[in-house]
Amino acid sequence: MTAADRWAAELAAWAIPDELLAAVDESPYGWPVELWRRRSEAAEAAPEPETTRIVRELAGPDGSILDIGAGTGRASLPLAAEGRPLVAVEKDPGMAAALRDEAAARGIPVEVVEGAWPDVADRAGPADVVMSANVVYDVAGIVPFLRAMHDHARRAVVVELTERHPWANLAPWYRALHGLDRPDGPTWEDLVAVIREAVGVDPAAERWSRPGGLWYESWDELVAVLGRRLVLPRQRRGQLRRLLEGEVEVDRGRLYLGDRERRMVTVWWRTAPE
Repeated sequence: MTAADRWAAELAAWAIPDELLAAVDESPYGWPVELWRRRSEAAEAAPEPETTRIVRELAGPDGSILDIGAGTGRASLPLAAEGRPLVAVEKDPGMAAALRDEAAARGIPVEVVEGAWPDVADRAGPADVVMSANVVYDVAGIVPFLRAMHDHARRAVVVELTERHPWANLAPWYRALHGLDRPDGPTWEDLVAVIREAVGVDPAAERWSRPGGLWYESWDELVAVLGRRLVLPRQRRGQLRRLLEGEVEVDRGRLYLGDRERRMVTVWWRTAPE
């Protein structure tokens, strides 16, 4: 089995059984825009991420940036604010609208291309640095995704991801609520193996951590968001609250669940000699 096949198989193992999906009226996938914005604001208040430093060094003072799966612009708007041209690809219309609003509010020029990568690669055009932050665990077809990034980068490609699949922390609750075991992978090491195999380069990797930044205004919000993630019917969400009561930390009126540090990795490689 190739590294790409292993990646796809491990992501496929995260598929939620049809009988669980049929019992709820909300998709477990995606993020409420407000929570994403909240996380972005927390990230801006935290020390600068390693990804920002790496992209800045690779792009130079005026190098252009192409951000794949840009969300609301958390990873790339700070770099564009320093004067670098930015094209942002985002497939979710709500996220794309929030990105445009955020850029306009900050007076930062950005071209937003709505659609899925690499389907819209021709519309996005090349850039000096092509980056993607916290997207690859949603990409089963990882080889065309990475190759298109590589082909569109004049200088370098930068990929940020968590050390482990971002749903790995949900495994105990899936087991408790549904009797369903969840997989362990993929991980950042699996991504590196795919890059070596599919792109033919040996990438650099920088491991670091950042504040988790995800907090909830109330128990109602926490249970609604996590209940959706756990594919839990509304009538069972009281059961979820009882399960979580010993694990939630309240800090200045905000509710936090789990580790408040996110363990990150930035993987990058050059596409042209220095």
